[in-house]
Amino acid sequence: MLSKKGSAKEMTKLIKVQKGQDGAVLVVGLDDALEDAKPVPVMDVAEVVALEQCIAQEGTSLYTLMTRAGKAVAEVVRQHAPVGSYVVVLAGSANNGGDGWVAAEDLAEQGYNVVLVTKAPAAEIKAEPAKTAALKAEEAGSLRVEVDPGRGAIKEELKRADGGVDAILGTGFSHSEVREPYASWIALANEVCSCKPECSGKGAWLIAVDCPSGLNAQTGTAAQACIRADETITMLAVKTGLLMPEAAPYVGQLRLALLESE
Repeated sequence: MLSKKGSAKEMTKLIKVQKGQDGAVLVVGLDDALEDAKPVPVMDVAEVVALEQCIAQEGTSLYTLMTRAGKAVAEVVRQHAPVGSYVVVLAGSANNGGDGWVAAEDLAEQGYNVVLVTKAPAAEIKAEPAKTAALKAEEAGSLRVEVDPGRGAIKEELKRADGGVDAILGTGFSHSEVREPYASWIALANEVCSCKPECSGKGAWLIAVDCPSGLNAQTGTAAQACIRADETITMLAVKTGLLMPEAAPYVGQLRLALLESE
């Protein structure tokens, strides 16, 4: 699945994913023709964690994987909105948030108007490589960072935005409830950004990084506060829970980023 030799040149391989009539999980071609599709990897969350560690042991650092993941997210945003668009990135304090910091920096450097909302400043993030990614993005100075703003401020930012990126919790979430302030962030994102008819949004798009926040990526069970994404871009392999029928209203269109190198 991954090329572990050669140069470290980063690639963004984004492929749409859906189930065939026989239940197999397939890569869908540019014309969305299932007859031209190929199988894609589907793994449990624990298997993906083990895969990441294996890749790191063979010479590709977790920071490099995070950089590729963030750039893949930025590529999806570019497919939704032109340069100059206003984008709000909601970033948690763990490594899913690190993907968000990378995506935000990449978009800002490309001319997007980006604001990143974070519970803690970069220097106080404990998880690695998220802290390294956040410090790098902060040092670049190309995006605006809002640290622990109130509910009203976040709502106003989302109202102004052309779209939002959910990088709050990711695949590490396995609880029945989402804690504050993230539960409020999720509720606001669903209210303001989501295009889905069951939400009361204005029609802006909402992209989830790896897994919609509040969704259990292993079981497909959603907490009461759970992102309803228009599109989810998952990394390395499709997680089992993303394919469960009950997860469909939260996942939206599913894409896979293989995070390969040449």
